[in-house]
Amino acid sequence: MSNAELSNVASNQEIQESNTTLIKAIKDYLANKDYKFYVAASATVILAGLGLYFFWTPKPPKSKPPKSSTRSKKPKIPKQTETRDRGVRNREEDAEVEEFEKYSTEQITALPREKRVTASKLLKDRGNLAFGQKNYQKATKLYSQAIAFNQDDPIFYSNRAACYYNTKEYSKVIDDCNSALEMDPCYVKALNRRAMAYEETARYEESLHDFTAACIIGEFKNESAATSIDRLLKKVASIKAKEIIKNRKKRLPSTKFISSYLDAFWKEPIDQTAEVNSGLENTDSAQLSDPDSENHADKLFDSAERFVQQQRYEEAMNAYGKAINLGCANMAKALNMRGTFTNLMGDSRSALADFQKALDLKPDYVQIYVKRATIYTEQGDIDEAWKEFDKAIKIDSKNPDIYYHRGQIHFLHNDFDMAVEDYQRRIELDPDFIFAHIQLAISQYKSGAVEDGLKTFQRGLKKFSRSAEMHNYYGELLADQRRIDEAIEQFDKAHELQTGNFALPLVNKAMLCFHVKGDSNLAEEYCRQALELDPESDIANTIMCEILLAKGNLEEALQCLEKYQEVARTEAELQGLLEYAEAARSNIAFKSRYSQFADRLAPTAR
Repeated sequence: MSNAELSNVASNQEIQESNTTLIKAIKDYLANKDYKFYVAASATVILAGLGLYFFWTPKPPKSKPPKSSTRSKKPKIPKQTETRDRGVRNREEDAEVEEFEKYSTEQITALPREKRVTASKLLKDRGNLAFGQKNYQKATKLYSQAIAFNQDDPIFYSNRAACYYNTKEYSKVIDDCNSALEMDPCYVKALNRRAMAYEETARYEESLHDFTAACIIGEFKNESAATSIDRLLKKVASIKAKEIIKNRKKRLPSTKFISSYLDAFWKEPIDQTAEVNSGLENTDSAQLSDPDSENHADKLFDSAERFVQQQRYEEAMNAYGKAINLGCANMAKALNMRGTFTNLMGDSRSALADFQKALDLKPDYVQIYVKRATIYTEQGDIDEAWKEFDKAIKIDSKNPDIYYHRGQIHFLHNDFDMAVEDYQRRIELDPDFIFAHIQLAISQYKSGAVEDGLKTFQRGLKKFSRSAEMHNYYGELLADQRRIDEAIEQFDKAHELQTGNFALPLVNKAMLCFHVKGDSNLAEEYCRQALELDPESDIANTIMCEILLAKGNLEEALQCLEKYQEVARTEAELQGLLEYAEAARSNIAFKSRYSQFADRLAPTAR
C-alpha cells in the first residue's frame, strides 16, 4: 500500500517517494567489503579481489497505466454556473463545519453513524486546508473534532500526528501514530511519521524498524525512507561501536592477521651477543617468574622472541612488557614489538609512545618510521606518513620495508603507477618476499597493464610454485576476467598447498558458486570449511552472512555477524559490521511484525 493511497495531507510535508530501495541501505557494508582488493591490514598484505558484487537485482521500471480505448465525455457545464454552484456549496459546507466544530460529545453521540462519518470527513478536509496553510493549531483542532465524530479512521490520527510533528510535540506524534497503526498496521504514512518522531526523541532503533517497515511495505519506492534507513544504520552502529570499544577488554586480532602483519616486515638481523647462552628452549615459567634469576630481563626478552616464532602472540606481548619493565639489553626491539602489538589491539596512542621511546634509544631504527607511517595513514594524516618514509630513506635507502609499505599506501590511494615502482624496488632489494610479487602483479593489473600483471603472476608461479597465496591471487585475477574454470583450478591448487589456516581459496570458491553458478548450498559448504580453517576470518564470516541472508536465514546470519564483531579490531571496522547487523535485526523485526510480507524480504538479500 503506497502513501498516496492513504491520505492527501499537504504533499510538501510528506516523505517523498522515488525508486531507491532498501537493498542499497543494507548492502553498503558488503559492497565496501567485496572483492575490491580487500585489505588484510593497513601495513601488510592487500589481498586481491574480484569485484563480484554486481548481482543486485535491479528495480523494475514503473509500469505505465494502460490507455483507455474509449473516453467518456462528460456533459459540459457552463463555467459561470459551475463557479457559482461551487461557491454556494463551499459556503454551505463552511457553515456546516463551523457548526460541527461546536458540537459537544452528547450532540455527536446523538447523531446517526452515517451523519457522524460525513461530518468527520468534512472536518478532515478543512483540517487539510489549514495544514496546507501551515496553521497547525487550527488543523489540530479540526482533526481532533473529526476524531470525536469518528474514532475509526486512522487517517485522522495520522494527519493530527503530522501537525504535532510540526509543532515538535513528538510524544503526541507517537501516540497518534500508535492509534492509527492499531487500526491499520500497514499504514505507511503513520509508520514514517512515527519513525521521524522516534528519531527526534533518540529512539533510533525503533525509528530504524519503522522506516524499514515503511520501505518494504511501500515496495522500496520511498527514497526518503531508504535514505533515513542508511542514516540510522550508521547512527545506531556508531553509538553501539563506541560503547563496545569503550567497555570491552582490548585484545589482539586473529593469529593469521598478526602473522600476516609481521611477515610483511624484513626480518631484523639477530644480535648474536644478546642471544648467546639465552637458554630459549630451556627457559620455563618458573624461571621467568623469578625476578632474582640471573639475566631475568634478557631471558624474558628471549622468551618473547621465541613466543613470536611459535605464534603465541599474547604471551610474547606480555613477556616483552616485563622485559621492558626490568630493563632488558634489547630495549629498542622490545619497545618496537610491544608497540606493534599495542597498535594491533587498536591503541595507536600507546603504540606511538613506545615507538618514540625506541627511537630515543636508536634514532636510526628504520622499521619504527615505517610503522609510524602506517599509523598516520590509518589516522588519515597522509602528509605525516610521507614525512616518516622520507626520514627512513635518509637513514637507509636500501631498507626493503620502506618501499613495500609505501607501495601499500600508494595502492590504497589508487596511485597504481607509483605502487608499481615501489614494489619493483622492494623486489630488487629482497627478491624472495612473495607478497611484493603479488602486489606488483595486482597493481599492474589495476593500472590497466593487464598482460603485465598476468605475466608477473606467471613468473611468480614459477618462482614460488608451492605458494598457496600465489595460486590464490592469480586465481582471483582469472576470475575477474571471467575465466571461471581456470580460476577454480587455481583455488583448488591453493587449498591443496595451504598448510595453516589460509581460508581465502575456499572463500573464493564460495563466491563463484554463489554469484556465478547460483549454487548457494555448495557456497555455504565452502564457507563453513573456510571458517573451520580460520574461525576469525572476516571475509569468510561476511560472505557466509550474505549467503544465509539470501537463503532467508536472517537469524543465523545475525549470529554470524555478532560472533565476528567480537574480534573486530578498530571502531570503524566494528561500525561497518554493526551497520549490517542492525539491518539484519531490523528485517527480523519486520518479519515478526508483518509475516504476510515476509516474501518481500528476499530482494533485500540478493
